[in-house]
This record gives sequence, C-alpha cells and structure tokens, in this order.
Amino acid sequence: MKNVLIVGYGCVGHNLHKELSVLQPDVFDKYKTECNTKKENQKYDFAFICVDTPYIDENNVCDIKEVENAIKETNAEIFIVKSTVLPGTIERLVKETGKKIVFSPEYYGGTQHCNNFEFDFTILGGKKEVCLKVQQLLQNVYDGRHVFRIVDSKTAELAKYMENAFLATKVSFCGQFWLIANEIGVNYEELRECFVLDPRAGKSHTFVYDDKPYWQSHCLDKDVPAVAENYKARLLQSVVEFNKWLKNNF
Repeated sequence: MKNVLIVGYGCVGHNLHKELSVLQPDVFDKYKTECNTKKENQKYDFAFICVDTPYIDENNVCDIKEVENAIKETNAEIFIVKSTVLPGTIERLVKETGKKIVFSPEYYGGTQHCNNFEFDFTILGGKKEVCLKVQQLLQNVYDGRHVFRIVDSKTAELAKYMENAFLATKVSFCGQFWLIANEIGVNYEELRECFVLDPRAGKSHTFVYDDKPYWQSHCLDKDVPAVAENYKARLLQSVVEFNKWLKNNF
C-alpha cells in the first residue's frame, strides 16, 4: 500500500478523504489540528494538496501561498494539486522546486448542484510519466469504467477555470431570462421547463431563486473574477459585472 497524504481538510480535502478511503490516506491541516493524522518524519509517496487559493482583487490573481507552502513543507515523492491555480502555476512550481507536481482539478461542492452528479473521470495535468504514476495509484480507487485524461498542466489548469466560468455564465444567462420573464408576466419555472427540453441546453445550473437570482459560492466567487481579469476576458468580465448588479439589486 502506498503512503498517501491529504494536505488541507476543507470541503475539497474532506470529500477527497472519503473518496480515497481505500488508500487509507493521512491528513494534515495546520488550521484544523484535531484532524491531523500525518506521521512525523514520514516520506509520503503521494501528497494531495487541497488548500485554499483565494482571489486577490488588487492583483487580479489567486493567492497560491498556501499551495507553495504545502509543497515546500511536505515530504513527498509526487504532489497532486487539487487547489485551483492559474495556468502556468504548476510549470513554474516544478521549475522552482525540482519536485514532481501534477494538477488535477476537483469537482466537489457543498450543494446538490454538484453533489448529485457522478464525476466518473479524472484529469491529470503534467509530465506524462508522473501522471501515469498517479493513475496507477487511483486505479486502486476506481474501476475500469473510470476515465483518465492526461494532458499538460496548463490545459488542466485552464479546464478548471473554463468549467467554473461556464457554470457562472449559465447562471447569469438564466438570471437574465428570469428578469425578462418577470417583466412580461411569464413564469420562469414554466419557461425553464420548456428551455431544458432541448438536450443541448443542459439542466444543470438553470434554477433561479427569487431571493437569490445570482451565483454566489466560494469557488465561483474567487475563480471567475481571477480568470476574467487576469486575461481581460471581456465576456467573463461582463458576467462578473452583471452578477454584481444582481447582488446589489435583489
């Protein structure tokens, strides 16, 4: 059995701990010492990094200090970063530290909009030979139906931002039609049921709540502004601004 460590025990780390239970992973969280099972002087074969990467508004980036510290302070052969980081981060960290680091986006959440879905795939971004070692480990967790997609780290990093930005945009799109429906006396729930009959639309993230017709979550609130501002993405910037307007008016 390989020695596995999870660094960070928030929503991501907690859910990952349950998902990887067959591997009997240890846990380390410097803010939740009651959860720690990390063994002193143990060199781990794999360390999953699940720490927070908050958005820094004045710099248009996400703060990766906790990721950098976790990699620096952890003794492991291979690091798998689950924390969302901007494209190019893993390449830089590999170059600066000389360590084997892979990015693997996570799909956990705290609501039914995430937890009711089956994510039977794993994306591994980094050097192929390192990613294959991680896949070998995870084949002890999943069966042969599980899909592994190995790409370079930049592609994996951007894929996570693309997913979160798409979901935010979809919520804003539905919020816009909720406004139009209200203006002309149409019931949005009935409108939505017609809209999602088209299988191309997709049902996920099409609910609109009268008391909260906007997106507001830990992940979307930090990731969408980060990618929008860092790359001056006009569409995403407008989505962020429209969401702020909804928050201020409802």
